Amino acid sequence: MFLLNKKTFQALAAPYMTEGAVIGYAKWQSFNAITSRTLLILDDQQLTILALNLFSTKVLQQKIVPLAELTKEHKDSVVGMLVPIRFIYRGETYRFQMQRVILPLGDWQKTFLARWQAR
Repeated sequence: MFLLNKKTFQALAAPYMTEGAVIGYAKWQSFNAITSRTLLILDDQQLTILALNLFSTKVLQQKIVPLAELTKEHKDSVVGMLVPIRFIYRGETYRFQMQRVILPLGDWQKTFLARWQAR
């Protein structure tokens, strides 16, 4: 079993962070995913997807998705503890499942989801 560590995630996300960006931890559930563990970094212009290794200690792949180019974005209502995030970008479907609360990450999840729903 691995532990989610805010300090480790901040270090992994630091090279990709922009001013005003928020971070969320999610499970990548698409067929195009190379791993299921991801950090999502959202700012006003783009969504950065960082695919993490099994123990969430290393970035395996990074994708930048401009928010203006998202098509067929689904903003499902928040029901229960899991929130689906789905969209299509350049013909590929992306699907993530995010927990509303992960105690070691503090307000990260809540802040990320609020920004995602508001845009």
